[in-house]
Amino acid sequence: MKIRYAIRSSFTEDCENTVRSHAESLNGGSPVVVNLKPGGYSGQVKVDIIDGDPDGFCVDWKGSDPTRFPARIKAAATALYRCKYFGKFLITHANGKLTIRRI
Repeated sequence: MKIRYAIRSSFTEDCENTVRSHAESLNGGSPVVVNLKPGGYSGQVKVDIIDGDPDGFCVDWKGSDPTRFPARIKAAATALYRCKYFGKFLITHANGKLTIRRI
């Protein structure tokens, strides 16, 4: 399934700042943690950020309605694209703790 990048999200800026400040860890395959306000849907999604595709990213998410895709995971994928990180990543979220790892 393909999910559109976030247009407006209160989480994207925090995700972008964390991705930029932890570039070495992310490039080395270490997980990067973004601390957001508590709440939101928990989940784990594999995403594929494709260079040159500004319309969206591919996911292994099994939901049937793309509008129900977790906003915090979408914000993380959007941050990766904006920071020019392409490829496959595992993004997990639980109660405000968002973890991004290259796979």
